[in-house]
Amino acid sequence: MTVRKEVIVISVSENPEFRPRYNGSQSGKYRIGTYMTGRKREQFHLDIDLNGTLVIPGWEREILCDHEKHGSFAISATMNLAATPEAIRDMLTKNINPHFERYELIVAYPEPLDSSGKESGILVYPESPNSHAVIQQMRDAHS
Repeated sequence: MTVRKEVIVISVSENPEFRPRYNGSQSGKYRIGTYMTGRKREQFHLDIDLNGTLVIPGWEREILCDHEKHGSFAISATMNLAATPEAIRDMLTKNINPHFERYELIVAYPEPLDSSGKESGILVYPESPNSHAVIQQMRDAHS
C-alpha cells in the first residue's frame, strides 16, 4: 500500500549512513537525518530506502494516496497517487531525495478504480524502463 507520512524534518545528514536490516545483511535502509511527528518532542531517525522513497517538503495534502481519496486499493506494488499525471510530475519537482530512481512505479488515479477490478491507473512516466509485471500489463492494455 502506498503510504504518506507527514513529519517535521529536524536534521539532514550530508552523507547517508547505511543501516543493515540485521548484522551482516546486504539489505537495509539509509539514515538521512532525524524527524518529529506532530507536536511531539521525541525525535526519530529518518531511515529510508534511498532509491524508492519520495521526500516532499510542505506536501500539506496536495496529493493523496489512492486509498485516502477514493477509498479503494489498487493492490499493485506501485506508488498509487490520486491526481492527474501532470499534477504528480509537478509535485515530484519538489522531491529532495536526489537518490530516488523508481519513477516507473508511479501511477496516477485521477478517478476511483474501475468497478470491474481492472487497472484504471495512468502511468506517470510510461517511458521509464522496467520489468514490473503490473506496469507491463498496464502498458499492454494501453497500446
